[in-house]
Amino acid sequence: MTRTQHPNPDSLCCESMQAALELNCTEHDDPFDCPDSLIAYNEGLNQFALIVHDGGRDVILIRYCPWCGTKLAETE
Repeated sequence: MTRTQHPNPDSLCCESMQAALELNCTEHDDPFDCPDSLIAYNEGLNQFALIVHDGGRDVILIRYCPWCGTKLAETE
């Protein structure tokens, strides 16, 4: 069963963004723990971010999809 970080993955801008937010790792439940996870989504803030894999929970907010260039949700 595919799990996703986004509540409505079909509404995302492209298949690449959908795939990036899927959680298919059999070793890690948290995307911050999985070195293959690139994108994080914060539902409460409606923000997308690149995960900085430095052992913590650091992110870099993004305003545009890294694959298709579509403007994402507003970030503050």
